[in-house]
Amino acid sequence: MNKKRPGRPKLTDSPNTKNQILHTASQLFMTYGYENVSMEQVAESSQVTKASVYYYFNNKATLFTTAVSNMFNRVRKHTEQLLESHKGLKQRLYEVTVDHLKRPHVDFETLLKEASPSLSEDNIHVIRTAESGVNDALEAIFKQAVENEEISTTNPLLLAHAFSTVTMIRNKKALIEELGGAEKTASALVELFWNGIEPR
Repeated sequence: MNKKRPGRPKLTDSPNTKNQILHTASQLFMTYGYENVSMEQVAESSQVTKASVYYYFNNKATLFTTAVSNMFNRVRKHTEQLLESHKGLKQRLYEVTVDHLKRPHVDFETLLKEASPSLSEDNIHVIRTAESGVNDALEAIFKQAVENEEISTTNPLLLAHAFSTVTMIRNKKALIEELGGAEKTASALVELFWNGIEPR
């Protein structure tokens, strides 16, 4: 016998219930992984009923896909805001890096690999498309820097992906602490990215 889908959330639920669920779910998934997070935990942490979670998302795979995609969209918008500054490119890259380092999460590729058996091809496509939005924002700013002759490298796409890879050090909390914290680590990373290992 098929389970009856929960009815509409109670009137006491906030109009922002869905957004609250998504924000909370993304934090839980990125902190604890896919398997270790249940719909019940999301409801409890969101301070809503389990019925409310199931009203908006009929299963965990759908919740995961929407929550993670929304997270990447928020990161993209925030990254774009940081990059829209009139400061030099190097300073803007530093500010983006500091921002990323102060919000460490589990390695996303590991998380997605864990979740993949429960996801459809469409789910994965939606997630990957949202994820690429962050690189699109970086590629645009590198392209602008090339056109303004601020940098000499002529492959903005490669630069965007290389920079994203550099900032993945945010998952290594112990290393960041050993290097002196987010600001010092960001400065060292951007310096390395900017100058490479040029010979003395």
